[in-house]
Amino acid sequence: IKHGRYGDWLENNIDWALSRDRYWGTPLPIWRNDTDPTRIVCVASLTELGKLAGQDLSALDPHRPFVDDVTFTRPGEDGVYRRVPQVIDAWFDSGSMPFAQFGAPHRQAERATASYPADFICEAIDQTRGWFYTLMAIGTLVFDRSSYRTVLCLGHILAEDGRKMSKHLGNILEPMPLMDRHGADALRWFMLAGGSPWSARRIGHKTLDEIAAKVLRTYWSVASFQSLYARANDWAPADGAGSSPLRLLDRWALDEADRVRVEVDSALGDFDTARAGATLAAHLDDLSNWYVRRSRRRFWAGDPAALQTLHECLRSVTLLMAPLVPFVTEAVWRALFATTGEVESVHLATWPVAESARQQTGDGHSAARSDADTALSAAVVVVRRLVELGRAARAESGVRTRQPLARALVSAPGWDAVPEELRREVAEELNVVALESLHDADEVVTVTVKANFRSLGRRFGPRTKEVAAALTALDPAAVARDLHADRPVAVVLGEEAFELNAEDIVVNQSPSVGWTVASDGADTVALDLELTPDLRRRGLAREVVRTVQEARKNAGLDVSDRIELRWLVGGSPEPAEAITQHADEMAAEVLATSLEQGAPPDADGWSRAADADLGLHLWLRRAPVG
Repeated sequence: IKHGRYGDWLENNIDWALSRDRYWGTPLPIWRNDTDPTRIVCVASLTELGKLAGQDLSALDPHRPFVDDVTFTRPGEDGVYRRVPQVIDAWFDSGSMPFAQFGAPHRQAERATASYPADFICEAIDQTRGWFYTLMAIGTLVFDRSSYRTVLCLGHILAEDGRKMSKHLGNILEPMPLMDRHGADALRWFMLAGGSPWSARRIGHKTLDEIAAKVLRTYWSVASFQSLYARANDWAPADGAGSSPLRLLDRWALDEADRVRVEVDSALGDFDTARAGATLAAHLDDLSNWYVRRSRRRFWAGDPAALQTLHECLRSVTLLMAPLVPFVTEAVWRALFATTGEVESVHLATWPVAESARQQTGDGHSAARSDADTALSAAVVVVRRLVELGRAARAESGVRTRQPLARALVSAPGWDAVPEELRREVAEELNVVALESLHDADEVVTVTVKANFRSLGRRFGPRTKEVAAALTALDPAAVARDLHADRPVAVVLGEEAFELNAEDIVVNQSPSVGWTVASDGADTVALDLELTPDLRRRGLAREVVRTVQEARKNAGLDVSDRIELRWLVGGSPEPAEAITQHADEMAAEVLATSLEQGAPPDADGWSRAADADLGLHLWLRRAPVG
């Protein structure tokens, strides 16, 4: 736009035809002699007009029809001076706005100068030769400089089907009903961060529903989670982390919050709300689907370090999101922060400054992230990649997520540097008893190779079958390793040697019997699918825990309520064996003070639940306090 559409317009600029044959508008302040039309007077003010007319016009409304009634004569000239009927192009008013709003240059000149030029303006692309141009043209004429520093040229908003909205097509979305249905914040996020504001974008109910679900409800659910467990554990920010040390995940979350502060501040400094929004949305997803989910048991137990970490992360992201979604952030601020001694509104709070920006070195420059923080961030990236691959491998195998497996073999660049504490996170996420390094994919994958006859035929013609036979005689695993390392595969025919590339060879990899494998580039996760009786019992115990947790929720119990639990199993003896074997850990998981076999002698006060697949019957009630 700057050097194209707008630059071309300036390059080929012509005179501005300032007058318009309209009634409404700023009257053109030109009086013409009705006897000699070549004689004209341009009047600068009501004071000057009053002197010319010989009367006090300070109270005159300077619009039509009142100003048209003012006429005057000049000594020594025939004829009467009458105002021309035209008004000034309304764009002249718009272009004068930056200083005319103060009455400058005649009044409040200092105030106008202090706010001139504007740091930022935005309008749709059709204002390229309208507002954007008139602001620059008039500002340059009066002050010898443009009236703005930065322009964002907005794309048009289109209907969901990509067509322009129009009453004729019946595809107009009225703003107020749209906000009533989805909330003003969802609409604001769409406008500011739902895509590149300079591109034409489609808007519809589906788009706004997706924004509300992925961004706003994720943010709200994390804030609700923090509020719930802070209340349940009677925790307040003043308590700090106490004697509970920060874990690696806590350090990672706080470091990520600091990184996001830097990125969002930089993006908004560049007026790039799309980049700021993308950064914030990704950070919310990290908080919800990684930090909170991986720390859930710590929150249940009221770990002060976890509560303090999430509180600080939420405070930071609330401040950063406030300019984009002011209403939901205000609600969260008043619920979580204003009640703890902070200012009453998020919009009165100080913009967050990154810790790295606060830590100044001796020469006054900001300190960079420490090597430890950088290494921790890199380790978490490796961990999360492997977890995603492990989930994919489980999904491919069809084995339930709650079913523990004996082991997982993993291989990835940087895995050797991952601390043991984070390795345990991988094992828990993948629900495996043991986590081992995968040294050779041949342990878990069966490789076969065959010739791509179409490619070989173009190169070798009648000798294609010979080359294909020589290829199949090679070690398939060695061929796969060469191709993976971008090395050519050598085949020998008699005394001749040829090099084959990836286009010439079809490689098929399939998991060995009893394994499921997922790979992405150099990252591989292999899961051992053999289920021992002990593993099956562990899986059954987890299914029982799931049933109890659902029963707690259905009974309306608070997350911190202790319960008494009774159970009875019919059919297969395995579920009963699983409960007996894992009673202690199950009781801790569901906050049960007692776990007894058999139905209660009196059903009054007990809630019931059942799992037909397990043949399981449960009874639970709130345990007496103390």
